[in-house]
Amino acid sequence: MPIFVVNTNFAKNNLPETLLSELTEELTKATGKPDQFIAVHVHPDQVMMIGGKEDPCALCSFHSNENISCDQIKQYSKLLCGLLNKQLGISPDRIYIKFVDMDPCNMSWNDTTFG
Repeated sequence: MPIFVVNTNFAKNNLPETLLSELTEELTKATGKPDQFIAVHVHPDQVMMIGGKEDPCALCSFHSNENISCDQIKQYSKLLCGLLNKQLGISPDRIYIKFVDMDPCNMSWNDTTFG
């Protein structure tokens, strides 16, 4: 169950209507998981900066209950940075993504865990 969380200083009232659906659709394709197992959460209007500048930026996390290989992380990083650049105009050098492997027993959905 991939969970992608975006914290950004991008203004909420300027978020594209297609942002969440496109992130979900592309993560479904990339991970091979059905969209019912993809969770996307965007926190706009955050007070934040990267490199001492308040230009548009994003601090993100990608949680998964599967072992993510380095090659997959590179693929997901390129995909997610590209989508945030396309949708929000945030340069990839202003996006940090933390990838987190979670034990399936530590993830719950529909009254049970994945482990």
